[in-house]
Amino acid sequence: MAKKGKKNKGFDIPDPKKQLENAINSLSKYKVGEQGIPFHSVKNLKPFFAFDYLSLDKTDLCFNCKTNNRDDLLGLLEGLKKVSSYTYESMRLTKALRFHSINLWDKEVNLQPKDFLKILAPSYRGMTENELPTLYQFDLQYTIEARAVGFLYKGIFYLVWYDRNHIIYPKK
Repeated sequence: MAKKGKKNKGFDIPDPKKQLENAINSLSKYKVGEQGIPFHSVKNLKPFFAFDYLSLDKTDLCFNCKTNNRDDLLGLLEGLKKVSSYTYESMRLTKALRFHSINLWDKEVNLQPKDFLKILAPSYRGMTENELPTLYQFDLQYTIEARAVGFLYKGIFYLVWYDRNHIIYPKK
């Protein structure tokens, strides 16, 4: 039995409630307007994909676009499987994947910050265009050229758009 006034030199056992709380907080899903972790902090992680913010309004950049077919769905799944074996840094360094951020204020980009804002915060409450997370794209690497577009939050890649026809960054 430990005597009063003396430090216990035994094992320091962490509080399980505190550990659970830390785990939940570190793995939380994106909340509108919440700041994530910088790319350099997650670059050595392999991607996990989330589908919370998929654009499903049947426009040309949506996963449920009328021109998308079975091959598009299979290509998307094959591409996600293939890319999930890379780290974010190796994706960035692999030229064929064309993994890079998208500057929504670039004149060559055919996407406006307001388009992204509509997906994340449809009511526009509590978030401005300046608070948007950084968008990224990567090539899905299958027979039909297509890009997956989304954002990173705590190492999770949230898919937003499917750019089959290079609408966001037209080919030159």
